[in-house]
Amino acid sequence: MEKVLPPISSTPLTTLKAAQRQLLLKPLDAAVFLAPWPNSTPVTPGSMTDATGNLLALPASYQSVGLIDKKSGVNFARAVTASPIEAYGEMQPVRDDITSDITTIEFEPQQTNLLNLALTSNTNLASTQAAANGEVGFWQPATPQINYYSAVVIGKDGTDAAPIYIFKIMPKVAVTKWGGEQWTPTNLMGEKLTLTAFKDDTLGYAVAHGFGGTGWQRLLSATGIKYTVSAITPAPISVTRGTTTSAPIVVTDQFGGILPNANCAFTPAGGSNITVSASGLVTAAANATVGNTTVGIVYTPTGGTALASVNCVVTVA
Repeated sequence: MEKVLPPISSTPLTTLKAAQRQLLLKPLDAAVFLAPWPNSTPVTPGSMTDATGNLLALPASYQSVGLIDKKSGVNFARAVTASPIEAYGEMQPVRDDITSDITTIEFEPQQTNLLNLALTSNTNLASTQAAANGEVGFWQPATPQINYYSAVVIGKDGTDAAPIYIFKIMPKVAVTKWGGEQWTPTNLMGEKLTLTAFKDDTLGYAVAHGFGGTGWQRLLSATGIKYTVSAITPAPISVTRGTTTSAPIVVTDQFGGILPNANCAFTPAGGSNITVSASGLVTAAANATVGNTTVGIVYTPTGGTALASVNCVVTVA
């Protein structure tokens, strides 16, 4: 007699890869801000937006370079050098040490203003003043010196109503490469600049990264980054009794981000004759009471403490 093997259960790859298109970010606008270094009011990660996610103004010492060439964009490069140690009889290195980690930012400012003239000429123009006839003149130093700045780069994705801000903070940078000017009737007068990030000994880092904005707040629950859920709000749902159709309960956090139902415990009101699956699907039995009932929800973050129970209103028709 042929032995019948039980069916093999499998999980689709589409489920395993956990694709979340809302986490695909694309800076649609960007701005570069520079302040003289050392900076008495440095910008630090976590201080770019307020409690509601609105962008805060930078300290007065920071100036924007203005419009940036769109084709070139703002390019961040990271050059990491490692020193692998090999041993006889081993096909792979037995040890590897990072010996340098250099981050640069490249962009082409388009506006002719005091800050950009100082950057492209590597000249301190703080005391420069126009002549009586309006003419401005200055010279590049015969023995150039490194001029340091503090840099903040802000990118923006999403809409004005729900922006997603992307931050790069470099507390100490200097222009280390000049692309040169090219005067043609089809292009603006400009020069591509490369700035190198250096460690600020007071702050202890060379580059910091950040994200914020009301749009980012709504994405936070999907990123896997830990945060405190201070309130949960379930959306009311409707079900029809005596059918196999189920309606999912959707629970959002204080930012409006959707929380995973796997972290929620659902308890339907006693005697309501509705059932709730572990994944939050609500089904009404044929003899369920028509009208409104409730499902109690307790959210427990992974490795955290359960929040107080809230009720989801379920309308049975």
